[in-house]
Amino acid sequence: MKKFSHAWLAFMAIKRLDDKKQTLSETDLKHAESLISWFMNHKDGVTQGAWFPDELIKDMKEHHILKITPSDQAPADTVPYPPEKFRPLPPEYLIFKYGKDSPVRQQGFNVSKTDNLPDRCESLTESVIDHLKVQQHEDKGSPVSPTDNQVALWLFMLSHYVADAHVPLHCDSRQFSEFNKIHPKMEAVWDDEIRKYYRLNKQETRFLYDEDGYPKPSVDLTSDKSYQQSFLKTVADELNNRKLSLSFGGDNHNVWDFMNAVCHNSYLLSYRFLPPQYKIETITAENWKTLASPALSIEQLSTAVLADAIDSIARVWFGVWKDYEEWEAKPTQKSSKNNTADLKKTKTPAA
Repeated sequence: MKKFSHAWLAFMAIKRLDDKKQTLSETDLKHAESLISWFMNHKDGVTQGAWFPDELIKDMKEHHILKITPSDQAPADTVPYPPEKFRPLPPEYLIFKYGKDSPVRQQGFNVSKTDNLPDRCESLTESVIDHLKVQQHEDKGSPVSPTDNQVALWLFMLSHYVADAHVPLHCDSRQFSEFNKIHPKMEAVWDDEIRKYYRLNKQETRFLYDEDGYPKPSVDLTSDKSYQQSFLKTVADELNNRKLSLSFGGDNHNVWDFMNAVCHNSYLLSYRFLPPQYKIETITAENWKTLASPALSIEQLSTAVLADAIDSIARVWFGVWKDYEEWEAKPTQKSSKNNTADLKKTKTPAA
């Protein structure tokens, strides 16, 4: 995905928790409100932090992808899995629903040995929790204590990798980047739409904010006729109507399991949208959006990718925050140092 897509998804993940927080249990509500409050104190760094993996770190060849191939076409240097090894997603996920009709669903599949997007997500998840724990344990000014900005950076970077797993072509070994540039064209569809309906500052370094602290729309979203036809409106409606669940679904016990499930279903979605009977040579900049239409349009694909990515970032971030705060609440973990009092006053981890 592109720069402002990543930032917008991060904001919308927090907004999803905010919009649905009254449906949570009393315990989960406390964790959600704490995370929302902390995020709002650090939101100016979202655009830069969530873009660092592409702009600075540039680990796209391994950490942003999990390339999957149907077994009958897979090269030797891949790991084979039978079709029953596909990990399911929560049933409300659109990439799961659309992937059910994928032409490769009942086939075995092979996964690249070098790609490790789920591992990257799990690693960053644990890093955020560890940073928060060290920060809580150490005195203010300790040379080994992370700052709030460092914790925020790791959290925003985590959202980047979680979002990338929802991009179908990040999980499809067919070469849509090099030959016909379909990959960047697909991602441009999302970024262009977000930039069309949300305001940026003059330097185009971040979003302008509305009164609630979220990206400020450039039109009246309740009445603008163009927006009513946009897949961004469909994304908002989908999430508004979808119950907020904070579990990873099925037998996904951790972030690694969950992100593998996302990647597996993104692969299925890619073959549903770009059917295998169309060879790469016949898929062009003119026809790529319509190969699966009307059964699956670019608007439906976009809604699935963006809505599910928002839901996933919200789930992963909430899980991070809950794990940390449950650790912090244990009597043996409570610190008598000044930063504990600061945490209670600000509802955010102390710097």
